[in-house]
Amino acid sequence: MAIKGSLSEASLPDVIQLLTYSNKSGCLSVTDGRNFANIFIKDGKIIYATMLNRKQRLGNILVTKKIIDSETLTQALKIQKSEKTKRLGEILIEIGVISEEVLKKELMSQIEQTIFNMLTWESGYFNFETDLLPPPEEYTIQLSTQELLLEGARRIDEWRQIENKIPPFETVLVRKGDTKDVPLTTEEQKILELIDGSRTIDDVLKLSEFGFFGTSRVIYGLLSAGLLAEPEKKLDSKKATGDISECKNLGFAFYKTGMYNEAEREYNKLLEVNGNDTEALFYSGLIQLARGHHDAARINLLRSYGQDRRVSVLTNLGYVCLKLGFNEEAIEYLEQAEDLASDNMKIKCNMGIAFYKMANLDEASKIFKEIIVESPEIITPYIYLPIIYLKQGNSEESASLLNDAIDRFPRLAVFKNNLAVLYENIDKAGEAEKLYRQALETTPRDELICRNLADFYYEAQILGAAKELYEKISIDKRDWQILFRLGNIHLRQGDQDKALHLWVQARDLNPSERTITQNIELLQKSDGK
Repeated sequence: MAIKGSLSEASLPDVIQLLTYSNKSGCLSVTDGRNFANIFIKDGKIIYATMLNRKQRLGNILVTKKIIDSETLTQALKIQKSEKTKRLGEILIEIGVISEEVLKKELMSQIEQTIFNMLTWESGYFNFETDLLPPPEEYTIQLSTQELLLEGARRIDEWRQIENKIPPFETVLVRKGDTKDVPLTTEEQKILELIDGSRTIDDVLKLSEFGFFGTSRVIYGLLSAGLLAEPEKKLDSKKATGDISECKNLGFAFYKTGMYNEAEREYNKLLEVNGNDTEALFYSGLIQLARGHHDAARINLLRSYGQDRRVSVLTNLGYVCLKLGFNEEAIEYLEQAEDLASDNMKIKCNMGIAFYKMANLDEASKIFKEIIVESPEIITPYIYLPIIYLKQGNSEESASLLNDAIDRFPRLAVFKNNLAVLYENIDKAGEAEKLYRQALETTPRDELICRNLADFYYEAQILGAAKELYEKISIDKRDWQILFRLGNIHLRQGDQDKALHLWVQARDLNPSERTITQNIELLQKSDGK
């Protein structure tokens, strides 16, 4: 079960402590709206952490720090290709270029720097997915959460002292003065080398090997010493192209966690660079689809389709066309997708739905039957086939399939509800009531099931039970029929004022229903109003 929230409501240290003290295992994803990071926890221990747009692979870190050279890294990566079950760190230890102690030290430093950086985020969102662990090629270690957070708190205190003295991260810095006679530390020299008059502070932070806090501290020191400055003449604004792969990775991460505005921002950056970027157009379409903007989704997906007729684009185009009621167009795209991936059940399901909506019940039935044979775990056929059987006059086959669905998916109340509706319509009232009750036990707050059982009791004149169920339905979901029937029940129970109030509400929703108006007039006359 996912745990989600806002950093403005629960601080990151509190979230980490809650997960580790509870001995959780999984991935804590965190974003401040510009950056995206993951902390992996196993049995309450932090084992790995990575920041998406500042991701440095272990091998590159070791080369940068001159612990190994690039030739050794290339050799180790070749070995890893042939021995895919082995992690890079293990291979480097086996070939004798580093010790396990050095490896653990570097991994610990990398994880600490990532988490220390995240601890500066005061706003943003977090999402914890249980049992989601790092990919097998990543070497992991175990860290003490308490020590990590204590050291993080100390560094945050340091950061607070200088954060307002450093220009905004999008600021470009330039070198100032001659540093030949200035005794610089190794960190200062390396960071000065990263300053080229076009890179922003954020660019330097991403490229630096010294982590967020170390780099920020050095930049502050160089600014204070007058060795760095903002350009006297502001640089002409240029399109922020950024790193293409970074934008794609961030966009995808934001999309997967439902942060559609942030994802859209990243994909718009890509489209500024290349208006025909297939991936950016595709995910822009999916973002609009997630928002329910089907016309806009179709436009973006069509543009992506114009660049690359891949299966994912065709499948989603077909789905969007179904949503818009363009059933023939949907089938056209889905058939193209099926040509590329004949065993894709998602494509088959959408084709079955398209034929069903076009009233081609025989073709829809054929497709759904094939899906049940090939992939009996898929739910969609069990939704549509019973309806098709009913439309074809075969209620026994419909009931049989729904019973199969209940056995196969016992935790899904929809099939019990659907079979109850069927039984109610073929005069099996006892079986219908039993199934409605079972469905409500599975999902007590399902308003459709509440409505169906309430209607069942109302027709059976079991008014107290009907009233209780109708009143479980949210006020904004009550249509005129529910309000009218509630009014009738209150009248039968002797509450005329409540009945009149409910009938007036029902009339407001459906002024053309003559029965409501007649009841209101009769009640007002009998009451002398």
